[in-house]
Amino acid sequence: MPPESVFQERLKKFLTVALLCFSMISVGYALGKHSVSRDFHSDQLEAGQGDQVVVYYLHSSFRCVTCNAIEKMTKDLLESLYNNQLSEGLILWVEDDFQENEALARQFEVVASCVVVASLHDGEIVEYSRLDAVWTKMKDPVLFNQYVGSTIDRYLKMNGMCL
Repeated sequence: MPPESVFQERLKKFLTVALLCFSMISVGYALGKHSVSRDFHSDQLEAGQGDQVVVYYLHSSFRCVTCNAIEKMTKDLLESLYNNQLSEGLILWVEDDFQENEALARQFEVVASCVVVASLHDGEIVEYSRLDAVWTKMKDPVLFNQYVGSTIDRYLKMNGMCL
């Protein structure tokens, strides 16, 4: 085969792979952007509920695979270890887009997707912890669960709630 033909064949394969990658990234972007679950929003919190712990998952409008995984890991942790507190309303789960809810983003100083655990008294936030390290801990589910769970436990104890 002449050298020009080899070059053209390799170029053709490269362009095919590049276009395929571009297509897959575009599909992933579209799926990530529209795979948002809306369980509960911060505007649904009501004053006068006594002491509660709120676990927020705050994400951007575009949701990548890692963002979705962090949300799922946090929800799975809540449902497996704190199901009773969730069903009793002692713990609330709030998932919200911090780019759309700018007031919440300012309140928690959020600039990237993260988990926030907050203590509420009669619907007012008393204290909160922004758990930015979920990004680095998500590859180790045990470490992730310890990190998020210990913060939830601390707020439950602070509010005098049984574990």
